[in-house]
This record gives sequence, structure tokens and C-alpha cells, in this order.
Amino acid sequence: MENTQLPDDPKVPPAPSDPLPAPAAPANPFQNAGQNRQVRKFTNAVLELKSRASLELLGFQAGAIAAIGIVLALCYLIPLASMAKEIGGGSSAEFNVASQLNSFKAFIMVFGAVLGGGLKITGSGGGFGMFGELSLAFALVSVTSIVAICAANYLIVRKLRRGARNGGWKSAALASGLHALVLALVFLVIALFGKLSIQGGEFFSAAVSPRYAGVFFTIALAVFFSQFLATAPQRANAGSPLLTGVREAVALAVSTLAAFALVGIIAAFTQRPDDMPWSLGLILLPLLGTIGSYVAALGFLGALAPNVSGMASFLGEYTADAMPESVLRIWDIADGKGAWLLVLSALLVLLAAIRIGVHRGRLAAGFNMQRAWQLPVAALVLWMILAGLTNISLGGAITANEMGNMSGSMSYGITWYSVIFLALGAAVVSLLAEILPLQVYRFAPSLLAVIAGKDAAARWVSGQAPAVAPASPVAAAPSQAAPVAAAAQSTPAVSADGQPMAGEPAPALAPASEESKKKAKAVGFSVLALAVIAGLGFGAIAYLNGQRKPEAEVEKYLALLAEGQAGKATEMVDPGIDNASRVLLSGDVLGNAKQRLELVDVIEESKGKDSARVRAIYSINGERHERSFNVDAGDKDFGLLDTWVLNEALIVPVEITSDKSSEVTVGKAKVKLLESEDYYGEGRSFTGSFYAYPGIYDVSAPGNEYLTSEAQELRVNHPDSQPAQAALVTTTTEKLDELVLDEVKKFATACVTVPTNLDDGCPSTLQSKDIASFSVKSHAESVAIEESGSFSSSEIVFKYKLNDMEFIDYDEEELTRSFTGSVDWYGEKPQVTVEGASWW
Repeated sequence: MENTQLPDDPKVPPAPSDPLPAPAAPANPFQNAGQNRQVRKFTNAVLELKSRASLELLGFQAGAIAAIGIVLALCYLIPLASMAKEIGGGSSAEFNVASQLNSFKAFIMVFGAVLGGGLKITGSGGGFGMFGELSLAFALVSVTSIVAICAANYLIVRKLRRGARNGGWKSAALASGLHALVLALVFLVIALFGKLSIQGGEFFSAAVSPRYAGVFFTIALAVFFSQFLATAPQRANAGSPLLTGVREAVALAVSTLAAFALVGIIAAFTQRPDDMPWSLGLILLPLLGTIGSYVAALGFLGALAPNVSGMASFLGEYTADAMPESVLRIWDIADGKGAWLLVLSALLVLLAAIRIGVHRGRLAAGFNMQRAWQLPVAALVLWMILAGLTNISLGGAITANEMGNMSGSMSYGITWYSVIFLALGAAVVSLLAEILPLQVYRFAPSLLAVIAGKDAAARWVSGQAPAVAPASPVAAAPSQAAPVAAAAQSTPAVSADGQPMAGEPAPALAPASEESKKKAKAVGFSVLALAVIAGLGFGAIAYLNGQRKPEAEVEKYLALLAEGQAGKATEMVDPGIDNASRVLLSGDVLGNAKQRLELVDVIEESKGKDSARVRAIYSINGERHERSFNVDAGDKDFGLLDTWVLNEALIVPVEITSDKSSEVTVGKAKVKLLESEDYYGEGRSFTGSFYAYPGIYDVSAPGNEYLTSEAQELRVNHPDSQPAQAALVTTTTEKLDELVLDEVKKFATACVTVPTNLDDGCPSTLQSKDIASFSVKSHAESVAIEESGSFSSSEIVFKYKLNDMEFIDYDEEELTRSFTGSVDWYGEKPQVTVEGASWW
């Protein structure tokens, strides 16, 4: 093949310039720079930047990068501005963040953050004699923006340079480096204007800005590598196995990211909450590369995991909703339905293996390990880079004058073994690439052309070597293009030392016979059947494990409580309390509750290998309550099916008191109370401390014809709410009033009857033998009975006349008294004791 490359330096020395008198001692050491080839190349490259072609290229490059940054920045700003508008005068307004989101500075800040991979926050403040400084860095690299910049820059350079590779490696690297440096400096200067100030009153101030170093190096590296690939010359070893493996790894990675990113976006939108605005979906667009990497890691049996270090470990209880606490695997997604990603992974492996195998070309020796190891090695390196880029992290330090320096970090991303699994997947692709194309050709030749492309399939069938692009597409005349291509197709691929790359091309394949097609179909259908059976089995296991999720245990337990099946609920989760305290945890109580709990929702908060945390929302009489449960993993059934065990009972402490009765009724259960005396030891009451399931219960005490008590409502809501209490107060009936009044009347009658008028308690005036007559003019009409059992009557009017004396005649007089006494109880029958007159 004709070599149309131009050498790095001309072979003919340049024409000498006009002779100048040589000075005795050059004042400037660079005066002879024209004789230094390296310095001259650098000078020419710098001067080349001023040319119209270079300025035009720089303009298009800058415009493409700016357009990508603007679009991705708007994907963040539009939802953030919408959220800030809804927040209104909340906490964000106090730190004047919401008011700045619509400013040009905020736009430049997000623009720089998209290009630079995150934000940097610095601040200081204090109060109450303390002062501190804050420094945080939030890293969120947009793989989408990096890929877009590389692709756009590559196409622009190839288009404006007409695809010509008319320089050497050093010239291409120098020109690419200068363009990358200029563009990186331009966007770094732009990013310097994107800084927001946060003021928290007089106590705190902070500044939020893009990561300037990230902006500079992201633009510089992306531009340099993409422009270098577009302008560097292709040498004879461009088709070497190692470079072929790199190209195959890049193609496989791009296909994997695209396929899994699409699945991730579809899943995100289908699982979107109804109250979430559609504008928030724009945030997913800059994260397409990260989403594709994460879902791909899960699809190849990897995992995503958090990493917390330093002081950040103490923030777990405050960031549980914002930061995952446990490892996420494929079967943890959508109640186990995420396991169907394995089907996509298998399909992607098969399609990629067929396409890569066809583009490698067919060898006479068949399977050849010499060209199978490069792809997994390159894929391992590539996924290591992607795993580092897609790691989301927040880290920094806080310095306080009283507590010293505190640092920590939190991150979330692809685990190290996920990279190994992805590389193993690439190894499977590489091995199958040596086998599958022939099997597909035997089974369905047309399918091979659909998957790999018609031209590549035709070359593979004919046994020709893969097509290699000429060194300079514009250097050869059109009439020479066909012979060159034909020569490339008929010549075996060679390495740098001129030896066959991985074996001789194979002869053309003859059309497959009917017998071969039948065998291929039989093998294909057998493999497909086994794959379907394996897929159905794995899907069934994933579905069953999805039904055996930890929240299902909590839901089952609360459903028993909602149905009033206290016995089964207690068997499922033992409360772990003594028998005396669990008398209310029975079906007679819960089953006859006035109102039981109603289950609203059960939500998984976090999930690990051995335990999970589940939040339950339930309501009682329309009032909502929340309770979090810890659920432990049990032994797997049949070694495959997950089991979960709930060990926390939903019980609430309650206290029941009664002033008179030692036995009360809750629901249909009789409950004994313990007698206790008051502080002074003069009175007594009855008290009981128990546990009950959430609900509303009626508590009552037994009554009789003399005593009654009004039933009380016992509201059992939540273990952390106010203690549930019910106090029964006994009141007397009219029957007891009548009994006491009769005893008062009997006592009053006895006080005007001889000889009982001399008894203690009768008015002292009536306790005399010198009374001519006495009687009760009017009896008491009512009595007042206190809670203690003592009583007093209304006034009683007595008439009496003393015996006349020799010189004195007495008139009839009246005496008014009120009697007091007490009521004592012996069982259900009262005993009334009248103690006498209220005063003498």
C-alpha cells in the first residue's frame, strides 16, 4: 500500500535566511532557536493557532462544548428553579439560595459544575463563643458530557480537517495539546464567574462554586484525546490485536451503557410518583452515563454500595433517606423484578459476540486464543475508569476552635468486584465471538447480516480479512481506491513485525447443507429451551423472593392486628413481657375493641444482607401514626428462597385505675387491679399496668344498685406517644341516697325516743331525763355522700319541752341539727353508720 503520510520534518533542509553578522556573545539565548527542531516545531504550532483554519476549528470546538454544557445545565436548572418556587419562603429563603437560582451566576455555576464534575462549598461562621470553617467538595462527574464532548470534537475535527492525517504523531499530539489548553483555559475563565454566596443571618456565610480543577482537566483531556485520535496517523500496526481489543472494548462499553441507560430511564419514568413533576425527569439526562454504568454493573451480577468514612459515619441517622445504607443488588430492585436485567445482559452478550466475531474476520484455524484475551483486558481497564468517574461523593472538613479539625466523606458507586464481573462478561463475549458467528450462519445466514452488517458479513463469509482504513483517505486518487481496498481485503492482517496477526484467513464458506441446518436448528432450539427454562426458573425464584420481602412480614403482622387476631399476632411476634403484663394482648380485648388500627402503607427504608428496616404507616380513628421495625433475615427455604423474621412487637404501655373496683372489664376480658393506698395512707384505689395493641377500647367497672361508674375510652396509639390511661370514677346511685336517708331518719327518731335519746351522737340537749316531751318536727330531706364514703344530711328540726320547775314554766322549743356519718362496703352491700349531730 502506498504510504501517503507526510514526515514529521522535511528531508530537505530549509533555505538559509539572509546572513546576519554573528555577534560575539548572543544577548538572547533563544536567538538560535531556529536551529532547534523541537523548539521550532512548538513555535510553528503556536503560530498555527493564529491561522484562519485553526481559529475556525477552535470556534467550532468551543461552540460545541458550550452547547453541550448549556443543554445539560438547563436540565438541572429548570427542575431546581421549579422546586425553589414551590418552597417559597422556607428554609432556602433564609439562606437566599432560592432567590439566586434564576441569576446568571447560578447558570454559570451549574454550567461549570456539569463540565467540571461537581461543586465546591467553603464557608465560615459561629455563635455562642464558637467559630468554625467549612470546606466541602461534591463530586458528580457527568459521563454523558464527557462522551458528548469527545464525540462532537472528534466529528468536528474530522470534518474541518477533511479527515486528513497529514502529520506525524508528535505533530498531532502538539496541536491537540495546544487546542486542549486554549479551550480549557477559556472555559476555566468562564467558570470563575459562577460563584453563589450564601448568607445565614449574621452567623454563617458560604460560597458555592464549580470545581475549577475539574473544569480545566475535563475539557483539556476530552479535547486532547478526541482530537488526537482524529488527527494522528494510522500506521501498519493499527490493526494489531491490542488496538483491536481496545476498539472492541470501547464499542462493547458504549453498547452496554446505551442499552442499560435506556432501561434505567424507562424504569425511572414508569416508577415515578404521581406527585412528582415531569420537569424533574430532565435531571436524568446528564446522568445517562452514570445510570447506564450503574444498571450495567447490576445486570452483570455486580452491586452498588455506599462508602462512609471519618466523621460522616456519625451522620447515618440523619442521611438515611438521602444516602443508601446498604449494598444494592439486582434482586433488590422492584421487589425482585430487577432480576430480569439478566435477560438483557445475556442478549447483549450474544449480540455483541456475534458482531465482534464477524468484524474480527474468520480464520482457517477456527478458534484462536491469540485474539481473545485483548478484549477483556481492555474492558477491565475501561470499566475501572468508568467506575471511578461515576462514583458520587461528598467529602470535606470542618474546623472549629473548640473541637479541632473534623473530616469525613460519603460516596456511592460501583463496587470493585462489579468491575471484575463486567470484565468477565467481556471475556465471555470475546470467547463466544470465536464460536457464535459460524453457528448463526449455519442456522440463519440472513440474521448474521442483520446483526453484523451486510459488508462485514460478506467479508466474513468469503474469508477475507477485516477492512483496514487507508492511511490517508484523501491522499489516494479515486481510481486507486478500489485496488487498495481489494488488496486490503485479500491480504491477511499483519502485526508490526509483518507476521500474521492471529492466523491465516479462512477460505470462503460453502452454503450450509440441509443436514447442517437441521443440526444447527436442533442445537439452537435446545440451547434456547434450556435458556428459557433457566430464565423461567430464575424468574420464579426472583418473583417468590420478591413476595418474601421484609415489608411483607410487617404487613402480615399488622394485618392480623387490624383483623383483631391478637392470638396469631402474639404467636408471630412474641412481645417478650411477663404474663401479668400481657393480659390485654388477647382476642377478647383486641377482637372487641371499639376501633382497631387500619394499615395505610408499608415502606422499606433500608435493606442489608442480614437485616432490613421497614416503616409502617397506620391510622386509628383517622389519625395517622408511623412506626419503624427491624426485620432480620432468616434461613433460606430450600437454600434459595428468602425468609424474614419480625422480632419487634407493636405494643403500647397502658395504665388503668379505679377508685372503688378491683376488677374492670376491657372488651370482654376481666382484668384484676392491684390495691394501693394514697400518699397519706388514708384512702385506697386500684391500679394496673399492662401492654395493649393499638386501638380504642372501652374500659368499665362492675356496678350494683348502689354504685355505678361511667365507661372510659382507652386510646392506644403509638409507643412513643403520651401514655395511654383510663381512670374509672365511681358515683353513687339514688338507691344509696335513699338508704342513707332512711338511716338518718331512724337515728333522728331514736334521739326522741326513751331511752335511746341518751345515746352518743344525739343532740346534747335531747340527751336529758328532764324533758317533758320531744319529737321530730321535720326529718332530713337529703344527704350528700362524698367520694370517701362520708356523708352529711340536710337539717333536721326537733321539738322539745323541758320539765317545768316550781317557779319556772318552760315553753316548747325547736332544735336544728345535721347528722353526719360514713358508708362502708362489705362486698357489694353498703353499711351505713350515723355518727351524730354535726355540732353540739
